[in-house]
Amino acid sequence: MPKPKIVVTGMCNTKGPEIRHLAGAVADAGGEPVVMDLSLGAAVDWADVSLHEVLATTGTSVEEVFAAPRATAIDLVGRAGAAKVLELRADGRCDGIVSWAGAVGTTTATMVMRALPFGVPKIMLTDMASSDVSVWLGTKDIYIVNPTAEHGINVVTRKAVANAAAGIVAMARVPEVPAGSRPLCALTSYGSTTPCVLRCTSFMEARGWDTAGFHAVGAGATMEDLIRSGLITALIDITLGELTNTIVGSPWGIPRGWDGRRLTAAGAMGIPQVVVPGGLDQCAHGALERVPQEYLDDTKAERRRSFRGTGTPYRHNEGVTILAPTLDEIASISGYIAEALSSTTGPTVFVIPMRGWSAYDQPAEAATRERGWAEGNGDGPCWEPDPETPRWSRRATLMRRIVAERMDATNDDLDVVAADMHILDAEFADLLCRCMGDMLDGRWRKGLYRDAPGVLA
Repeated sequence: MPKPKIVVTGMCNTKGPEIRHLAGAVADAGGEPVVMDLSLGAAVDWADVSLHEVLATTGTSVEEVFAAPRATAIDLVGRAGAAKVLELRADGRCDGIVSWAGAVGTTTATMVMRALPFGVPKIMLTDMASSDVSVWLGTKDIYIVNPTAEHGINVVTRKAVANAAAGIVAMARVPEVPAGSRPLCALTSYGSTTPCVLRCTSFMEARGWDTAGFHAVGAGATMEDLIRSGLITALIDITLGELTNTIVGSPWGIPRGWDGRRLTAAGAMGIPQVVVPGGLDQCAHGALERVPQEYLDDTKAERRRSFRGTGTPYRHNEGVTILAPTLDEIASISGYIAEALSSTTGPTVFVIPMRGWSAYDQPAEAATRERGWAEGNGDGPCWEPDPETPRWSRRATLMRRIVAERMDATNDDLDVVAADMHILDAEFADLLCRCMGDMLDGRWRKGLYRDAPGVLA
């Protein structure tokens, strides 16, 4: 095979020896290094892609960068580097990318890395690896390596750098579409929606599809980006819990800094999608002692439903507290869903299970161990019956009304189905599978399920 071309990037003015050493390690591992300068304070004359070339992609001058405050300079160079690396990729000069830096260099280099598509190898050597790296990862497949130091070539860092260089070259040699790959369907899940997810997964795999399960704790953003990249071509979006998590500032909401919008990629790409409000009965926050006081006060006052009338939220485990969403929050999310799905260009069905949206959202008489809330424990911690139709969730009734009012009824690619079922009923999962099967077979049309068992008029 020809030598993979590896972009070796970083702040060459302050980390020159380290970047040169990293480039040499890439060459020793069998790659062809392409050094790209991302300096903030002074340009170097030895990089293969100079800082001037990088900044030219966005029409930025080096003088502007050097005179700017540090945060502004990072943004200017990072954005220009992101544009330049895409040019290098298009020109066949980027089969992978690797960098070595401290905090500032890591911020800049990972802006560049995140511009590259999924599957293009990305390794970031950073002494910030032991901290919260989510801001640098974003939604992309970046490998974080701890070199133990941000600079200095010694017995410890030589080995770390050699390992990273060997890794990036080896990864760049992996075919873009590995052998044995099949069309890919994404599904979103919580532990409390798992039975439905597994039944739909089995259905898709029996049809000859690969499946990818995305945990609804922020990974939905990654899924949306993968859909836009063309790698995912069908979606059964069962669990939207990230939307309620985001409202309460949960660490498991939509990632900070992500520039996308949940529930928009499949519609924009025109791929078949079945969407369910799974998990929206709850807001997953951190440990109880870290939950903001305002939410604890809401629960004590029963503005958020408390667990068994205790005035406190339900503890999922030591690190996760379940807050019940308010009806106002459900109304807001319902409007968002209606607006986001209304622009779809591919077959889309939004299916509302009227009897509950997760294992935590079911009455005592329905609860079993297999359904995730064992008998004898009373109602699920998030269950709130509708006053007029007690077998239905109050949240589901509200959502059904708002979606009917706000969703674009003129879009023939979009349908809304309300089912007199719980999300964990096998019949509900089978309805979702029927929807997706009809879409894949070209039989789907708006209104097709009006007379289906369990579907409400």
